[in-house]
Order: sequence, then structure tokens, then C-alpha cells
Amino acid sequence: MIGSLHREAAEKVAHLHLPLRAPIVITDLRTAEMIKYASNAFLATKISFMNELADLCELAGADIKEVAAGMGYDARIGITSWMPAWAGAVRAFRRMSKRWPSWRMKRPGAAYTQLGDGR
Repeated sequence: MIGSLHREAAEKVAHLHLPLRAPIVITDLRTAEMIKYASNAFLATKISFMNELADLCELAGADIKEVAAGMGYDARIGITSWMPAWAGAVRAFRRMSKRWPSWRMKRPGAAYTQLGDGR
């Protein structure tokens, strides 16, 4: 992602990146910045979702690794992973936040009970 006010300068930077054989997108500064923010927010949302799903799987007795792998076969979803460096930080915060219940929404067990299992 290359954001620039000057197309010629952006093309020079793009040329420097050619050996990386990665996709190159040239756009204006605000669009490049928004793409970066949106990508980071989406990644954080995906990781948070998978952590919540892991809690639900634990309550249901399901294997989160198999659930994530199975989800990955759906072309609309693609690969589902936790990315350990991020997930560790998210899980650490979740463990810490359990000490302050007002910071958390209902535990997944409440939703699971509503599904009719009654556990």
C-alpha cells in the first residue's frame, strides 16, 4: 500500500518494492491510511471473535481447532487463525478483565444456555 500526494513519487517507491513480488496499490494518503486502519480493525475483530468462539466451544465441549479449520473451508470466510502473537495479548487481557465483570458482556454460557442445553 503506497499513499502519496504525488503519483510520480509513489511509482518510484513502488519500483523499489518490485523485488518483494507483493501486490502494490498506489492511492492517495487518506485512502492508504484508511485501508491500514480498516485492516487492523478487521484483524482485531476476527481475533476477538475467534476468542469468544473458543470460549463457547469450551462450554459446548467442541474442539476450537477443528471448528476453525472447518470454517476455513467456506470460501466466503477463508483461513481462520488466531495469529498467536495477537491472540496471546487478547487472551491475557481477557483473563485480566474477568476480575472486573463490569467490563465484560455476558459470558458465552448465557448465550449457550439460551440455545436449550441448560448447562
